[in-house]
Amino acid sequence: MENGKKISEKVLKIKGIIETKEYKIKELQNFYNNINNSKEISEYEKEFLTEIVEKKIRVEFPSKAKKILGGKSEKAKELLGEVMVDLLKEFNWSNNEVKTKVKAGGSMISGKEFVCHYISYKNDKGYSTAIAYIQKTPEEDPYLEVHYRKVGKDFEQDKEEKIFPIQLREEAVTLYKTYLSKTILSNV
Repeated sequence: MENGKKISEKVLKIKGIIETKEYKIKELQNFYNNINNSKEISEYEKEFLTEIVEKKIRVEFPSKAKKILGGKSEKAKELLGEVMVDLLKEFNWSNNEVKTKVKAGGSMISGKEFVCHYISYKNDKGYSTAIAYIQKTPEEDPYLEVHYRKVGKDFEQDKEEKIFPIQLREEAVTLYKTYLSKTILSNV
């Protein structure tokens, strides 16, 4: 069982083989293709195994990973892009003091985190809220971080922050909407 879903013994055995043996890039690409084309395993098991292959490719062959798997940030930008579309329909962003778009995080640009993209809103009173897609390293699972704060070092201790696994996206977005309402309303 993995996250409440059944993983067959066969798939768990394949997971162990992928994780413990050394492979050339071509062999990992074949694994990836065979997993996605398999008719013998469930869609959940395909996702489960392809994540393992993706991590191995990103860690062991970082220069080839982008060509094979797409940019490391594609999933983050896609997820946050979908969230952004809904938020633009539901909220008035006209008084946002920062750009209204999915942005690359400074921690990713500086190399502190593998992936960091976010959406933020800051009002003219210095209150800010953001939802971020973060993956610390290629080996670690990504997560969503939602925060609300008054900008400035003097207010850092008052920051509200919560972390969600990607699977709890709806809960993360709901909290972000709560913070966003608070931030936009305090703008009036």
